[in-house]
Amino acid sequence: MRISLALLLLFGFLTVSHAADGTSDDPFPEEHDSEDAEDAEEASEDGEEGEDGGEGGNDPLSHYEDEGDDALTEKHLRDLHKAMDHNKDGKVHLDEILKHSEDIRKAVVKKEIAGVFEEIESTKDGHLSLEEHMSEVEEFHEGTDEEKEVQRAAEKAKFKAADTNGDDKLDKEELVHLMHPETHPEVLEHHTKEEMRKRDANKDGKLDQKEWEVDATHGEHQDPETHDPEADFKNLDENKDGFIDYEELRHWESGRYHTQDAMKKLLELADKDGDKQLTADELVSIEDKIEGHDAHPHLLDWVFHEEL
Repeated sequence: MRISLALLLLFGFLTVSHAADGTSDDPFPEEHDSEDAEDAEEASEDGEEGEDGGEGGNDPLSHYEDEGDDALTEKHLRDLHKAMDHNKDGKVHLDEILKHSEDIRKAVVKKEIAGVFEEIESTKDGHLSLEEHMSEVEEFHEGTDEEKEVQRAAEKAKFKAADTNGDDKLDKEELVHLMHPETHPEVLEHHTKEEMRKRDANKDGKLDQKEWEVDATHGEHQDPETHDPEADFKNLDENKDGFIDYEELRHWESGRYHTQDAMKKLLELADKDGDKQLTADELVSIEDKIEGHDAHPHLLDWVFHEEL
């Protein structure tokens, strides 16, 4: 029994949506949303063990979740600091932290797709064609015939952008870009444009607060119990003109917003000398303050993803 790509595409889209709207405490929900796809794969394999030889499959946190321990030790923090210090100058700044975050995200989703690629119905010949993809996503297109055609055009544009070698089909590497637009700049551009189009009711090329609060995927107002759309709107509106423009929305859709916000707060807490960089000692000095901090789930996932 093979897995429907439509189902996996839905998982991929929800990953971007959750990363953007902050409805999950997990900064990389694709790591954990992949469990659903893994369950489907495992069911088709009659319970075959995952890549790591255990029931955790591709989930890098399976051993940690079993232990039920969410504490970050001094060793964890020093090892993590070393991994984030790309230029090896003994300090990490915000750009290095965000670069580390993006590198991990790409590695996680690449592993996720590789783990299920052979089980996807449409890729049983080793690739996904445009025709196969459009057939799979047709059920997600809604509205009038004209609206559906616009949605189809947007989907074709994302497929073309994901097709980096231009052969009109996607291999497992390229499928990552299609399912996770945040991993490829051009695919993210098309994804963001479509999100703007769906939300921008008055077609002025930007979102006011009322338009922002509408969930572009489901056409409903975002749930204030799962996140604070008013606060997010205020923080995203960097130029303070009272609107969310394309670049601001792109930042949101990239999934960087919540990570960047959390890491800025971490820097403010730990940066003792005010140079806007962290030494390993500065990071370790707030070890007892990290649990419960916005940065905690991010750091925790990075530590266990890299098995530090």
